[in-house]
Amino acid sequence: MRVAIFYFLFASCTLYALWRGGAPERTIAISYFATWVLDRSVHYFTPAEYAEMDPGHLVIDFIIWLLFFVVAMRARRFWPLCLVSLQTIALVAHTAKFMDVTIVPRAYFVMQYATSFPVLITLAIGTYCHQRRLTIYGTDPSWRSSLSR
Repeated sequence: MRVAIFYFLFASCTLYALWRGGAPERTIAISYFATWVLDRSVHYFTPAEYAEMDPGHLVIDFIIWLLFFVVAMRARRFWPLCLVSLQTIALVAHTAKFMDVTIVPRAYFVMQYATSFPVLITLAIGTYCHQRRLTIYGTDPSWRSSLSR
């Protein structure tokens, strides 16, 4: 049931962001979809046991963290910073498992995937706020003009 709820939320939030979001929302939605595709391919080649640190998921989590970080630094939005914080939890899970392999596999799993739902909900809220700003102000610039400002 949890998986079905996740897939429904995943499809709903990413499609909503692609349909109604600005450039940052669409970039995050496409990035998150690409992460899902990469995750499926990692599971195709290596089973999800969580008994030891998973280098495939570490690479995927770091790539998506980096993408979220770049969007957060460039976007004229606050919510991408929340995504960076949430994705940092997944990276901490890998670090914790690497440093202490006796961590219960279920705990490692939860630390990796617990942020998936909040990431999607944050994306949907960010898209909604973008639409609201468009309605109120008529415009909502997507990107900062310079990183130095």
